[in-house]
Amino acid sequence: MIDLHSDAIYRLRCTDKPYSLLSSPYCVTKEHLERAGVGAQCFALYVNTALFSHSPWTELNVLHDRFAAEIENAGIPQMRSADDYDGTLHAVLTTEDGASIEGDISRLRTLKDWGVMIFGITWNRENELGYPNSKDRSVMEKGLKEKGFEAISECERLGIAVDVSHLSDGGFWDVVRASHKPFLATHSNARSVTDATRNLTDDMIRAIADKGGVIGLCFHPSFLGPVPSDLDEAVSHISDMARHVEHVYRTGGEDVIAIGTDIDGIPGSLEVDYPECFDALFAEMGKRGFPDSVMDKFRVGNALRFFSDMNSKH
Repeated sequence: MIDLHSDAIYRLRCTDKPYSLLSSPYCVTKEHLERAGVGAQCFALYVNTALFSHSPWTELNVLHDRFAAEIENAGIPQMRSADDYDGTLHAVLTTEDGASIEGDISRLRTLKDWGVMIFGITWNRENELGYPNSKDRSVMEKGLKEKGFEAISECERLGIAVDVSHLSDGGFWDVVRASHKPFLATHSNARSVTDATRNLTDDMIRAIADKGGVIGLCFHPSFLGPVPSDLDEAVSHISDMARHVEHVYRTGGEDVIAIGTDIDGIPGSLEVDYPECFDALFAEMGKRGFPDSVMDKFRVGNALRFFSDMNSKH
């Protein structure tokens, strides 16, 4: 399996306990990943500007140092291109929230040197590149800023994939118009199934598919179905996950479906929490008639093809 999004490094960064990828109560550890047969786990460097007093760029460097130390200590090799994938556990480095580069497009070169494979343009707030998803329609309709267009161009030149999860609708369509290579939504679901601004409309699903991109199924309960007002009491149900996968499959085809769990970054209870439980989701999809060939694409094939295409397709 390939998982396109987790917040494990951020969780480790935020605790004062001696946790690591070798030993923690969190979902993502080396042991859990290897038991589940995960071949590539994406680790997002999420810069929380509200939590730390120094600059976003400084915090991104701190997070990168933590990532590098964690995978070295755990003996997990880093995957820097599709050629590195061999089915054994690898770590893929990604970033979440373009605020981290502080509008300095040249810093994307540093990210490439680190081996970053995916660059998230926004999180849930405005930054120098664009605007986030929002219930405020005036915000949701806003597109990319000038620096956002520059970032897309430079990411494509460097071979870094652009991630539109968390982006405004206007920004999404700017990416569609401006991009020359495949892009992706690492952890988003279908808006027509669950009306959440973080989810994708049917037209967006088709646009990503037409570009050769992929959409990672997100396990966040708010993006899967109705939730109580207290998110800590919400449950992420397998049946809801299956409904979203089915809809994206019917809307965008078999080549667009992928997995982007967001584990270690979401509230509530998950019926599929630790990686060893992922088989329950795959079993449900099998019960719903998904053929083995499509399941193989969902688990691994589409994400791996995307990583290959992003460096070759124009």
